[in-house]
This record gives sequence, C-alpha cells and structure tokens, in this order.
Amino acid sequence: MELPLTSQVYLLAYNTDKGKLTCNGYLGYVIRAAALTELHQRGALSDADGRPQATGTKVSDPLLAEVLASIAAAPKPKKWAWWVNRGQTPMFRAVQQRLVDDRVITTERYRMLGLFPATRVKLHEHRAVSQLRSTVSHTLNGGSADPRAGALTALAAVGEIRIAISRAQTRQHARRLESLVGQAGPALPALRKVIRDHHAAMESGA
Repeated sequence: MELPLTSQVYLLAYNTDKGKLTCNGYLGYVIRAAALTELHQRGALSDADGRPQATGTKVSDPLLAEVLASIAAAPKPKKWAWWVNRGQTPMFRAVQQRLVDDRVITTERYRMLGLFPATRVKLHEHRAVSQLRSTVSHTLNGGSADPRAGALTALAAVGEIRIAISRAQTRQHARRLESLVGQAGPALPALRKVIRDHHAAMESGA
C-alpha cells in the first residue's frame, strides 16, 4: 500500500548513510504542507481567495481528517501559510508515531551531549527511502509524473530537503521545479514563505 504523502516526506528526509533524520527544526512545516497538498489533490480542500476551504469531501486518513476538521471548524478563513504554520510539531510527532506503529521506523529517546533531550530514529528498510529518492530524481529530470510524485518533488525542493534535492539541483532544474510547484497547489507557495520566515527568525535570533 502506498504511504501517505506526509509519511513520504518524513522518510525522504532520512539520511540512510548517517542513520538519522535531517531538516530538524522545520520538517514539520513540510509535513503540514504535504497534508494540505494531499487534501487539495483529493478534492477535500479548494482555494478561496488564497485561503483553504473545506469542500465537504470526506477522507479516511485520520491525520488528514483532523487537519480538514480544523479548517472546516475555523471561525473565519485563514491563509494557507497560517495552516502550514499551525501545529507543525504535533503533526511531525503524529506522522513519526504512525511510522513507528507501522514498523517502518523505531525511535529512541536520549540526551545529546548528556544534556539535551533528543530522539534517535532507526529505519528498518532502506528500500523505502531509495524508492522515494528514485521517484524524485526521475520527476526532477523531466520524467512523466503523476500528481503525487510531482507534489513530493515540489515539497522536497521548497521544503529544502537537501538529502533529496541539493541546492545545485534546485538551481539547475529551477524551471522544472516551478512548474511542479504550480501544479502541486497553493500549499507550496505558502510553504516557501513559511520556510523563509523560519530562516529569517533563526538568523535574527528570534
């Protein structure tokens, strides 16, 4: 069975050579954008003046259903970037726990340098990550892509998952990536803004 787009993004950020997860600090934003993108692709969300709107279409995935319910219950419409920002840490943890429950990964709590709480992630089968990277590489280099593969590639680029798409590749395939971003839907430009704001805040020490 094909993994949800949120799980694919998580696994794509895993460095199989070093045995650890990359993009710490902002991967949750990319996962949130993946959830919004999947809801948009399934027709459960539409774009209304730059804001996501629930269409009434139901989804069976519990994590997607929770995001959809939050949007539907909001007292007034919020912009896509607001929803990418909202609850990124709980979303990250929920996706990670689902992968643990599905026995794709195991996690272990430890203290970095003996002081700072951290989580060690172990991937059971490297093949899953290899297949995702192959899909991204094929799509990036102009291969025909279904909407999910295109969205995954766009998320990897905009979300700066460098283990999957390097800075050099981002520059080299800029036109292709902009096309994929446009096809993937409104959550991608929103993610780009959120990532830029995140980096700006980190640089300013906020």
